[in-house]
Amino acid sequence: MGVYENLLPGKENALTPEYLTVKCHFSSVRMLQKQIEMERRSGKVILSSATSPGGYYLPAAGDIMEIQKFIRTLENRGENTLKALESARELLKELEGDNI
Repeated sequence: MGVYENLLPGKENALTPEYLTVKCHFSSVRMLQKQIEMERRSGKVILSSATSPGGYYLPAAGDIMEIQKFIRTLENRGENTLKALESARELLKELEGDNI
């Protein structure tokens, strides 16, 4: 079972890296981050928040603004997270299409 399957929808339900490291049986937070990176590259949309207490979570059903904010955060960081960015943009496009 990956990290994605342990996450809950909504920023208010974000799980801290420390909690997920233990829950998913990783030896370190860095190993958890590597797994999240792999899952994002495979197309899973895993959002994150640096706001205290911070953590990882799934987009809440139909919450377009949450996904847009995550996309802007990744773009502003200039990180090499192209697949994560593409996956989030695809989900946003689908949700925006549902609202038309």
